[in-house]
Formats: sequence, C-alpha cells, structure tokens
Amino acid sequence: MNNSKFLFFFLLMFSIFYIISSNSWINCWIGLEINTLSFLTLVFNKKFLINSEFIVKYYLIQSISSINFLFFILLINFNFINSNIFYNLIIINLNLSLLIKMGSAPFHFWLISIIEGISWYNTFILLTLQKIPPMILISYYLNFKILIIIIILNCFFGSLGGLNQLNLQKIMTYSSIYNFSWMFSSISISQSIFFFFLFIYSLIILNLIIFFSKMNLFFINQLYMFKSQKYILFIIFINLLSLGGLPPFLGFITKWIISMYMIQTLNLIVLIMILSSLINLYYYIQLMYPFLMIEKFENKWSIKIKLNYTMYFFSYISLTSLIFSSMLI
Repeated sequence: MNNSKFLFFFLLMFSIFYIISSNSWINCWIGLEINTLSFLTLVFNKKFLINSEFIVKYYLIQSISSINFLFFILLINFNFINSNIFYNLIIINLNLSLLIKMGSAPFHFWLISIIEGISWYNTFILLTLQKIPPMILISYYLNFKILIIIIILNCFFGSLGGLNQLNLQKIMTYSSIYNFSWMFSSISISQSIFFFFLFIYSLIILNLIIFFSKMNLFFINQLYMFKSQKYILFIIFINLLSLGGLPPFLGFITKWIISMYMIQTLNLIVLIMILSSLINLYYYIQLMYPFLMIEKFENKWSIKIKLNYTMYFFSYISLTSLIFSSMLI
C-alpha cells in the first residue's frame, strides 16, 4: 500500500468514526460522502478496464442514494410536514435510501454486478467496513415492520442466490447479503451485540479472503489445483463452516446469542434465519468438493503455497469456540 492509498484508507476509517459520533443528520451525510470518495480512490486501478466500470456504477448508486438521503433529512430538519403519516413515510424512505447505499436486499443487484471488478481486499472493505455507517444510521429510526420484511428478504435472496454461482467473490457477496439478516437482528437488540457480531464475521471473512487472494482464486474449479495440499483445503473448510454458523465453530456463538435474545418475541423470524443458514452451508460445502470427494483426482501440475503462522492462528481460533460457548452458558 503506497502513501496515497494509506491516506485514503485513513480517511475512510475517519469517516466511519465521524458518522458514528455525529449528532446531526447533515454531518452524517457529509461523512457518507467522504466515505464514498475515499473508497473510490482505494479501488481505482487504471490498468484494468472493468475497474472503471465498477467505479462508475458504484458512484452512480451512491450518488442517487445520497441525494435521496439528503432530501429526506432536510424534510425532517426543517419540519416541512407536520402529519404523522407523512412523517412515517419520510422515515421509511430514509431507511430505504440507506438500504440502497449498503446493498441490502431487495436492492442488492448492483452489488452483485460490480463485485468482479475489484480485488479481494477491496471486497473485504466493501462487505464489512462499508456496511457500518448505513447500519448505524438505520438504527436511529428503526421501523419494526420494515425490519422484519428486510430480514426475510435478505434470508431469501442471500441463501438462494448463491446456489448457482461459480465465482467465489459472488458467493462471498451473497453470503454477506444473508448475514445482513443477522446484522439487522443484532442492531435491533443493541449496538454492542452488533459490533460483536461484525467483529467475528469480519475476522472469519478476512481469513478466507487472505487465502483466496494469496492463492489467486476466483472460481470454484480452481480449488482442484490444491487437492494435494490437504491442510490448505482443511483450513478453508473450517472457516467456511464457521462462516455458516455451524456448531461448534466460532461463527455459531454470535448467531446463538442473537437467537437467544430474539426467540422469545420473534421465534418465527429466528426459524427462518436458521433454515436459511442450512442453504448457505450447502453451497459452502460445495466449495469443498475437492476435499470431500473419495475418488482419486490429481492435476498434472499443482501450486505450492507457503502460509505464515498468523493465517493458521486465525483459522484454528474457530475451533476454540467450545471454550467460549461453555463460558456463556
């Protein structure tokens, strides 16, 4: 990372903290604009033509959502509408503009179409850090009925959309859309649970992205090149199962905590999210066909990858979740 990239990454992190600590909607809008421009400069790469297409699409979507967001916060601040019905409509449209900005279902199609134009590390920023500001702003005016609809839609599109995908970046994106349902559930409980879920989710997905980036993997069939290196496939297998929330891995703990809070009031929603996680586990296990297949299949050539101890540490920490779960009981 050169100095200019480091500067814009610092501005991106600054914009996130600025939005969280702001006490007015205008300051939040300014923080969102700084966040968008910082991310665009981070992903810019003049060597790839598809990268320019990503920048144009991302800028257009963010501009449209920002204009709508600014329009509705001006209506709220200047009290143009006194009726409660119109005020509720303004809050709903405010939340919808933020949902468009973050790429949540049913406004996720732009996110799927542009994900192939960026690198793996920029994919990590887009799927994790870029979700924090809109999620925090949505929590300020959280509409309970819209929340239930958005959770169900994210479960539906996120779980079923990844079934027929062969591109690993699109699979990770659909997985992120599905995890929106857990993020919205956690933010409805408290912000501390939301940040705890986001930290665990970011830790798991970062480890997967480090592996995929280091091995230059973008499609499922490329995993067959590493069939002889069982320890690499095993580490990826652990992280995928942890991302799917399968016990006793680390990703199960956060979903278990959220389920315990919600099962008393929204037991049907919890059931839908758990059933959707089974579909997610199906296409996670689909990635591990080279590791699980019994028949002998080897390529005539293979790639040798040297991994450092940090990558092993972040992988095997998923196996220690039994200790954490016993402390929470």
